[in-house]
Amino acid sequence: MVHSTIRCTQCVLTEKTPNISFNEDGVCNYCTSYEKFRPHGERRLLRIIDSHRNKAKKYECMVNISGGRDSTYTLLKLRKDYGVKVLTFNYANPFTDEQAEKNINNMVRILGIDLIKFKHTSSIHESCFKNNLTAWFKNPSPAMVPMMCIGCKLIWKNVVETAKKLGISLIVSGGNPYEYTSFKKELLTVSRDVDLSTYYVQYIRGLAKESLKNLSYVKPHYLPTLLKGYLFANQTAIGPRVFASDIEKIDFFHYIKWNEKDVISRITNELKWNYPKELHSTWRFDCRISHLKDYMYMKTLGMTEKDDFYAKMVREGLLTRNQALARLEKENQLHMDKIAKILEQMSLSPKYFLT
Repeated sequence: MVHSTIRCTQCVLTEKTPNISFNEDGVCNYCTSYEKFRPHGERRLLRIIDSHRNKAKKYECMVNISGGRDSTYTLLKLRKDYGVKVLTFNYANPFTDEQAEKNINNMVRILGIDLIKFKHTSSIHESCFKNNLTAWFKNPSPAMVPMMCIGCKLIWKNVVETAKKLGISLIVSGGNPYEYTSFKKELLTVSRDVDLSTYYVQYIRGLAKESLKNLSYVKPHYLPTLLKGYLFANQTAIGPRVFASDIEKIDFFHYIKWNEKDVISRITNELKWNYPKELHSTWRFDCRISHLKDYMYMKTLGMTEKDDFYAKMVREGLLTRNQALARLEKENQLHMDKIAKILEQMSLSPKYFLT
């Protein structure tokens, strides 16, 4: 007997979504408790930017770029539309997609800006990732999928150190408010309506608690890396707030409403930006680990982060429910060839891990 998937009648979340429930009309609790995002506005953004303008300085702000769509658009707006003297910072992630690298080279060249490319002096990213990956396969848990990204959490220490060294007082990130995945909060017992600064404290606390259920994550050799990742997870984490309190750190799309068509149109036409067409999606392709995370979520929950993202877009009126469902049918396909390459890169057997 084939079991048909039950989905919310308003958004696209399924019955397998963590802690989901449906009312008598089939509408999920994620929808009924949702509050639409209201950006602070361009006027407020420009006031912040203007307060950091300085003719005597070579750089007025820093933007951390990945080659993805949102950080690219953030850079384009700041440099081309607002005339800000920008320094770009990029982490040479060992799992960066080839197209993302091309995008970075194009935007830096076309906009005529400086780029600092940071790389870990050791293979700590690969080593920690391999340890967390093998730990996950011993006891697959959707709550622990974010541990695959611990290597990238380390770079915010280098970002703020570079900004302080060069006298940069503003760091602008391209974080998209719709991509803060709600079900990941549920898995770690974090309130869905908590503010960002409190969210990351609770989020890391939840990860630490889950790690104790599988001690393979907390081997002594990797504890300094995990601690550093906790302290410098992003701009709202404890590390940047304490050690770089004199630097203002903002998310661009908390001020300017994110518009997918405008974002894609401008960066494609003006910066020669592109994405791997076989993925059918412009979101989060810049790091190849995203394919592996899709696999992990699909195997444990029957969904990916895209389900949550498009559910939010439906609630915001940015997509119809049918459009979201059509996207998920294409974009939730697992790319096993790309996943196998990641495992091979780590000297792990795809045949063993993927069966």
